[in-house]
Amino acid sequence: MKETVEITRRTFTSQLAATGLLFTLPSQTQSLISTDAPAVPIQPSGITYLLGYGSRITPSLVVKRVPGRQGGKKFWVEGWNDPQQSFEWTVSAKRSGRYEVTLMVSAPAGTVLTIQGPHSRLQCTTTEPGKGQYNWDRITLPSALIVPKGTSTIRIQLAQSLAAPSVGAAFKSAELLDVRERPAMDARIRAFRSDASWLGAAKFGVMCQCGEWSYPAHGPHKPWPQMVDQFDVEKFADMVESTGAGYAIWSATWATYYFPAPIKAIDRLLPGRTSTRDLIADLAAALAKRDIRLMLYYHLGAEGPPASDTGPIDNPLTLSQQPSYFDNWCAVLQEVGERYGDRLAGWMFDDELIYYPAPYEQLGKAAKAGSKSRIISYNPWIQARGTDFQDFQFGEGFTGSTELPASAKGIWPSGPFKGLQAQGCFQVDAPDWGVNHSETVIRAPHFTRERGIQMALEAAERNEALSWNLLMYDDGSVSPESLEVLRAAGAAVRERYAKAGV
Repeated sequence: MKETVEITRRTFTSQLAATGLLFTLPSQTQSLISTDAPAVPIQPSGITYLLGYGSRITPSLVVKRVPGRQGGKKFWVEGWNDPQQSFEWTVSAKRSGRYEVTLMVSAPAGTVLTIQGPHSRLQCTTTEPGKGQYNWDRITLPSALIVPKGTSTIRIQLAQSLAAPSVGAAFKSAELLDVRERPAMDARIRAFRSDASWLGAAKFGVMCQCGEWSYPAHGPHKPWPQMVDQFDVEKFADMVESTGAGYAIWSATWATYYFPAPIKAIDRLLPGRTSTRDLIADLAAALAKRDIRLMLYYHLGAEGPPASDTGPIDNPLTLSQQPSYFDNWCAVLQEVGERYGDRLAGWMFDDELIYYPAPYEQLGKAAKAGSKSRIISYNPWIQARGTDFQDFQFGEGFTGSTELPASAKGIWPSGPFKGLQAQGCFQVDAPDWGVNHSETVIRAPHFTRERGIQMALEAAERNEALSWNLLMYDDGSVSPESLEVLRAAGAAVRERYAKAGV
């Protein structure tokens, strides 16, 4: 097996193109996993996940990962160019059955893949156009794979060699579902989904990553929870209103795990990580007076160095050591959701690269506690959606795409985000999403005034919601130059469209 290459989402942020995701790979390498793996038990009613980095793989394949605490996080396996390379799993089934196969794969359009079981052989052809080096898609095959009772082998290979890009095809997982369970699964997805059309109707919003980790423009970092206690919500709400935005996204957690509200489920796990002031309630009230909805961005707190990534939920790549991982997460979501009810319009859960595969139905039920209309999304980064138990596209780095026709009314009709409301969040300025270092100077916006207006109007025509992330100091101040670009874009959108669905 080839050595693995270390990559991280944040190292590529500055390289995200306006309509694509182009980046180059660092050269640092490190070995990762054994090619031997135990049998995977076939789930009789739920989804069975066959993970690329958990399979017996050909030594020439490359496993992408970020090293770190408790094993780091694993991305996918690539360098897949030759039909002799394969992913292979031993599976164990308590009964024979026919199983629907869904692939999480990146390959040039027209690539033919084969899925070989003991009694059947399936093929599929990729269609997703390329976005830089990757063509991620979520593909459900039309025919079923026969899996016998007992132990058997499933193998996935290319049908022909690939000539191009250096990463070749890339593989994340194969999901198996008994075909008899599909109607019930679809019914549960339909019942779960909330109407996210208001997001497209709102056209755009303001996003910020401001919290315990934040710094002032000059001077020392405030001790927790001083930043929360001193934050001026009316000033923030006035700034959001000045752009014409229909919603605001506030980061409850990000670079560190400190929650700006008195949440008992967090206090039980991490005493001292909450605040007495309920900043979220105050933000919701200030924004509601201006007819602006509030959504929360949430990170598990497992991406930074050890000093900053301790959270109530640790790295799920070691679930055997953290049996309460998802239960803890759900407890937090349940309490937060019931506390705010309809005042909380949505959740954006970052870094699905850490926790995929997850019990998405369980998480979704907790995330919508207190408000059935609340919408949620998980961040797969450049990959396809990891589940259909969500409502809208997370869209990190997405600034709109002509691939979505105006006739679709903001809902992806096909492709990696099929069925989801289109939404993108992106950096307006640099050097990061939030100010988490002292003496940070906010750089000039990535977009000119003219380009910002054009981008906003084109996305609004297709009902793609754009969430403009402004770097913000701990007192709520932002770059006047960046704010002016957003205000100009917002004014152009509001001149053409009323603020609707709020």
